[in-house]
Amino acid sequence: MELDEQSTLEEPVINTNLIHEGIDFDAYSLLQLASMAEAEITGHSAIELQHNMRLQLIVIKSQLASYNEANMDKLTALLNNVYHVQNFRGDWKAFFKVKNALLSSVLSRRKGVPISLGILLIETLKEVGFSADGICFPSGFIVKVELPDGPAYIDPFNGEIVDLMQLELKVRGQLGNHARLTPEMCQADSKETVIKRYVNVLKAAYIQAESIELALLCSDILLRLDPEDALEVRDRGFLFQQLECYQLACNDFTYFIEQCPEDPIVNLLKRQIKQMSDELVAQVIH
Repeated sequence: MELDEQSTLEEPVINTNLIHEGIDFDAYSLLQLASMAEAEITGHSAIELQHNMRLQLIVIKSQLASYNEANMDKLTALLNNVYHVQNFRGDWKAFFKVKNALLSSVLSRRKGVPISLGILLIETLKEVGFSADGICFPSGFIVKVELPDGPAYIDPFNGEIVDLMQLELKVRGQLGNHARLTPEMCQADSKETVIKRYVNVLKAAYIQAESIELALLCSDILLRLDPEDALEVRDRGFLFQQLECYQLACNDFTYFIEQCPEDPIVNLLKRQIKQMSDELVAQVIH
């Protein structure tokens, strides 16, 4: 599936600023928020994605109707249904592709990356009576489910329940052998934090696909939520630079240098500003 197939939705509509700094995240589910972000980027309807997910939920909910309590037995049955019967799974072969990040594509292909699969899994869990949230874990997105006997942690990439020892191994694999699992790492993240993670994953996928304009739309959403995020302003500057919008890139690099003067990348950015300024002068002369 190439980039022109990145969404399963049809009839594009215009969506602007669905995600903004003043949005009430508690008024929406994670799926609604993520589909709103996707709609801004792809230009397709968020409502249709949510409708397609609703049809999927009706099927799963009917197959779990015999379970009265939100306990481990019901959780095991749900994961078996989603990952074995419905055959949702992580896609190692094309991990960084746009089609594995966009919810609409993941829902239709049943393959994706942890953050996209995790958002769909959280929606499914809540629909059948579980309390579930996302954790932006160091090694990848984790779903946390509250059960009568304590929390369960799920790796949404493969649908496996992981214990604290396995989580620590993931931390050490990502941060180094001296890193340790901390209680803070096991705390659920806010919807805003999860949505930022989702949009960042989309941005990285678009950059890898050399769809710089779409990556820039992702950056715009992130800066609406946190206008003073110096790192994101710097990243936007690199995107502007690739699009040969040199003045905008210089402005963003200058802002980053002012906010983070001790950052190791500052000298590189100063050279980039000099080169782009020379290019702007040459354009005016010619």
